[in-house]
Amino acid sequence: MKHSKFKKLFSEARLKIFLAILLVVLLNSLMLFIYSFNREIQKKEKMAAPANGINKALESRISKMVAGYPIENMTRYIAAKDEKVAAFMISIAKKESDWGKKVPLLNGRDCYNYWGYREKRERMGTDGHTCFNNPRDAVNTVASRIDKLVYENKLDTPRKMVVWKCGSSCAGQNPKSVNKWISDVNWYFQKLVN
Repeated sequence: MKHSKFKKLFSEARLKIFLAILLVVLLNSLMLFIYSFNREIQKKEKMAAPANGINKALESRISKMVAGYPIENMTRYIAAKDEKVAAFMISIAKKESDWGKKVPLLNGRDCYNYWGYREKRERMGTDGHTCFNNPRDAVNTVASRIDKLVYENKLDTPRKMVVWKCGSSCAGQNPKSVNKWISDVNWYFQKLVN
């Protein structure tokens, strides 16, 4: 009988320990989820164009350069980004869409994709290009990608950034076309980077 009581107590103790461990694991998982969720929110807020975070000198240079082009409506959002990222955004947009004059469409409407950006989304435009919800979405998405290429992948010159045109390799591309892309992007890039 003592043996049976001991066995029962031992089983209850093991069950309590198991439940305690399970509770700790669940709480840790919940905390990790909350932490990740908060980081994503902070990241999105950082990418938004704050009224007081705009580089006014950069905004002025960009505004003068793109006056009269569709990208002009995005100037404020672009000027809120890192200077090098903003310079690439303007330079690549000039080369890829003439600052929004030649763009992918969805049901005859502008997709706000002035960079030839391709990422699978629910809304896709002509030739498999991404359709953005609005100009701010376009700028934030493209800026995020360029920021990663510049600062994580160290593609901080137009010559290195040619992956935007070619993908992982320019081996199958026409060398004249590749050099023209680099030259054209560099011309505008140098006008915007101090």
